[in-house]
Amino acid sequence: MHELDEHTPYRHARYQFTPLPLIQRGLAYHEAGHVVLGQLVGFTCERVRIHTITRDGVTGWSGATTWARSFGTYLDVAVVCGAAGQAADLHQLAESGRLTPETASLTVADHDKQMTLSILNAEGVAVTETGPAPEGGLAWDHVMATAQQRVDREWDRITAVAEALLAAPDFTLTGTQAAQIAGITTA
Repeated sequence: MHELDEHTPYRHARYQFTPLPLIQRGLAYHEAGHVVLGQLVGFTCERVRIHTITRDGVTGWSGATTWARSFGTYLDVAVVCGAAGQAADLHQLAESGRLTPETASLTVADHDKQMTLSILNAEGVAVTETGPAPEGGLAWDHVMATAQQRVDREWDRITAVAEALLAAPDFTLTGTQAAQIAGITTA
């Protein structure tokens, strides 16, 4: 099980002038990207949520997708866990006309990438940042491009889950709810 709860909250100097509804919207699309792309390749989601979090005396917003089970290729793991959230957040910024170099920088999810690299390294999978992938490994630029293509293809499903997440009283959906909203049949 991999839980994405252990990362820095969205209350950092780079977010200080970002209105809370935009932070919540970005997080909802970020987490919806993870859950929709994950469920489509066979990952079993237990829960997806956005929430407040306090660390070191700082309270902010964060998001989390909790997986009960995940299978797939190394590329699937990298796309779902490491790149899908950022790709979905970028897409929603572009669609809403708010994509700029500054807003794009707010979507960078180093915590997702680092967790994914740790998973892949533990499996002996080498990852390069750019260029050709090493033998049996991955190139991160290919991972991001694949995530962007999958997000584009599944945009309606991602939007449905993100909007439902924002409308949920506690900003939380079960994996089953998210799958039903997205029209995904889970095993």
